[in-house]
Amino acid sequence: MGNSFRNISLAMLVAGAVLKRPPVTVFGAFLLGIVVLSKALSSLSLGEIAYRRKFSSSTVMAGDSVELIITVENMKPLPVPLACDDEIPGGLEVPTTRVSSSWQGGFSNLRNQFFLGGFETVSRKFPVSCPERGIYTIGPVRLRSGDPFGLYPVSGTMDEKDRLTVYPRVIPVREPPQGTFYPFGTARATSWIYHDPSMLKMVREYAAGDSRRHVDWKATARSGKLQTRVFDAAFGNRVVICLDVATSRAPWEGIDREVFESLVVAAASCAHHFAAREFSVGLTSNGVTQGTEGTHLAQCPPAQGDSHLAYILTQLAGLSYFAFGTALVASQRPFVTAEGSFPLVISALMDEDTLALVESLRRSAPRVGVILVEPGRRRLTRDKDALQVLLRMPGVAAMSGRLKGGWSDAESLDLSPLV
Repeated sequence: MGNSFRNISLAMLVAGAVLKRPPVTVFGAFLLGIVVLSKALSSLSLGEIAYRRKFSSSTVMAGDSVELIITVENMKPLPVPLACDDEIPGGLEVPTTRVSSSWQGGFSNLRNQFFLGGFETVSRKFPVSCPERGIYTIGPVRLRSGDPFGLYPVSGTMDEKDRLTVYPRVIPVREPPQGTFYPFGTARATSWIYHDPSMLKMVREYAAGDSRRHVDWKATARSGKLQTRVFDAAFGNRVVICLDVATSRAPWEGIDREVFESLVVAAASCAHHFAAREFSVGLTSNGVTQGTEGTHLAQCPPAQGDSHLAYILTQLAGLSYFAFGTALVASQRPFVTAEGSFPLVISALMDEDTLALVESLRRSAPRVGVILVEPGRRRLTRDKDALQVLLRMPGVAAMSGRLKGGWSDAESLDLSPLV
């Protein structure tokens, strides 16, 4: 439209000069002045504009809400009309009439319109509901402005993005009856006493049955006899969750979302359950997650503390509906079967692959736990022969983890001995 007005004003100037009509010339000059002024104001409109967004909390549990605060600041004396379109991922809900569908699938636009005076700052707040877990990126924002006459609209994009992490649901874990070996139930197993390599007690002469890993070669060279290190005893309190996110072994069958989310809720609930009891909790999985370091397999060595639990929940929040390889390969990490560690397999499938995973862990760990997750709305078919082999395996506690009402409505993860 601005170019059309420019052409009209130039034409009137030429026509007025040729026809010697001063009113036409003056009017053409007036229009040309408006065009020049509009062009200048339009070029300045998006300059010195600051757009900031902030969540009341950068992390939230699934089902909760946060507040999104949008602040726009005009840092120049000229007034500016401004329209802002912010990309909101589909997993977040903003209950306002300003939201419209986007041409990009999975996103919606949060539209705000402002008229900012010189050096004016405006803030607006929006409640954001978070019904689904995920790591959501908000932005970029598209800005539209122009001159007061609307002749030269301009637009631009600010690439600044903000991240909101929605943790998966965490529900209470109802443990099996008393007598189930540690860490479930109340009975501690004596096999959880182990020698801590960080606590050296003494060096003595090697005896039959001593581990070759503990041979002190420097002391052996000095004494001329084989010497071994002896360590103080400690209680193992490390649980490593081995999460198998596969819902089917056939790739063409895809991912069952209900089963997948049930597995995530079970893993998150168990991690919180053990962390609250001052266990060191670790994670390994064949699930692919996203984070600040990019896309990778969800895994982390055992550790304690609220920040570590938050890191585990963040990895579970970022899991995509994709299984990379098998849980057997993903569990081949030294920390999974280190001395004092308790591997806990969480799976929805009971077949030869699950059995191979448990057997591999059992060869390196004195005790292994298995939770076969039941989504709640239906029972999953499992290999009965593999299940019987699992139940007869020494040192393995096999349990059923049931989510009554499904992963989105269950009030607890009910564990019971698998029969």
